[in-house]
Amino acid sequence: MKLFLFLLLFTGCLSAQDSLFWFNMNSVRDPVPKTPKILDKIFGTSQFGLLDSLKNIRITTQEGYRLQIFESSSVEETNRNQQKFERSLKDSVYMVFEAPLYKLRLGNFVTKKEAEKQKANLNKKGYKNIWIVRSRIEQSSKNLE
Repeated sequence: MKLFLFLLLFTGCLSAQDSLFWFNMNSVRDPVPKTPKILDKIFGTSQFGLLDSLKNIRITTQEGYRLQIFESSSVEETNRNQQKFERSLKDSVYMVFEAPLYKLRLGNFVTKKEAEKQKANLNKKGYKNIWIVRSRIEQSSKNLE
């Protein structure tokens, strides 16, 4: 009797392993999910018009300098200050996360002298606690293809 129960359970387990043998995965057609288009802060809503023009412009990076203008451990506070600096300074403001701080950095300066000149201008306008940091900076150039 025990042998009979064992064989019954064993064959039941074997057939249960492939219980979807009748299901053809090649026939499954999932609908394409409706996902939002992601626009980043650099391009905003003008991203679509810029995509075609980017064929003629190549962004490269190189060693350079940026001005660090703010740091905080709060991402919300950093976002508020980033918007404030972007409106008032009319220059590229980058957020960098280096644990545990979020840092705001300004500009793309090839030489340290350029960065020092901009730092002096900002000090005259009342911005304090600014320092020069070495960073990878972006440089755009036209393709000559």
